[in-house]
Amino acid sequence: MAKNKEKKSKKPLEEFEYFKSQREKDLLRWFLMGDVFFLIATLILMFISEEILNLGILTWPNYWILFLGNLIFILYFLFCLIKDFKVWILKYVTAVFSPLLIIGWIYFTDIQYVKILFIAPVQLIMLAGLLFYDTTVLFISALTTMIYMTLLFLHYFRSGVAFPLYEIYLTYMFCIVSVVFSWPLLQRTRIYLVELLEKRREAEEAKSVLEVKVQARTKELRELTQNLDQKVKARTTELQERVSQLERFQKLTIGRELKMVELKKDSEVEKRIRENIKFLNYFVFLLPEKFSGLIFST
Repeated sequence: MAKNKEKKSKKPLEEFEYFKSQREKDLLRWFLMGDVFFLIATLILMFISEEILNLGILTWPNYWILFLGNLIFILYFLFCLIKDFKVWILKYVTAVFSPLLIIGWIYFTDIQYVKILFIAPVQLIMLAGLLFYDTTVLFISALTTMIYMTLLFLHYFRSGVAFPLYEIYLTYMFCIVSVVFSWPLLQRTRIYLVELLEKRREAEEAKSVLEVKVQARTKELRELTQNLDQKVKARTTELQERVSQLERFQKLTIGRELKMVELKKDSEVEKRIRENIKFLNYFVFLLPEKFSGLIFST
């Protein structure tokens, strides 16, 4: 009994892992397309800001460093997805590379233009865990983001860039808050999906049982229909034979009646003939006597 319970409890988890792995492939494909779009969009924005507007936000050498790093990441992603080579590790690579890419943009860009970008790594912490339903990805993303942030702040301090301490404090606090709020939500989502997959499995099992019953019932009804068709055909043949017998009997009866009518007519004719013969005989015997009386009287 205990082994059966363990097997039943493992099935939903195995189904959840399979569902998660299939969904991860779709998410990674979408992430790859989004990264390609990001690469093209940044190239266009870089051309507009530096060649047309001359804002001096980011130099071309620094941009090409970011561009090539992102391009290598895209090619690696594409290779793994096409060859199906260790696709499971891509989510962890994404959790490490995504904040690194954003921190790289912050590092190479003028400080007065990048403060708004500090929100992006914090948001990626929540998205990484919730999209992949994986607490490991959540913690890796949070840890790498905080490490990259620390290195970036150290760079600012060494460079003599005035960066308010309360902003540093808020950045770390938001990272921790993202993990604190994302982790229970992620656990709840996992439980909900496991239960949902279990219900779906039960529904599929019930559906398969019903399909078997329907097939058996259909086969039974088909056999019953065939038997009824055979019985109907046999009964129809029997009725046709009886109808043919009745038709023959009716023909015999009608012939007999016609024969009786003819016999009756013949008997009537014969009776009339006999009566006529009797009348003629009577006339023949009576006529000589009358003639003889007339003769003697004269």
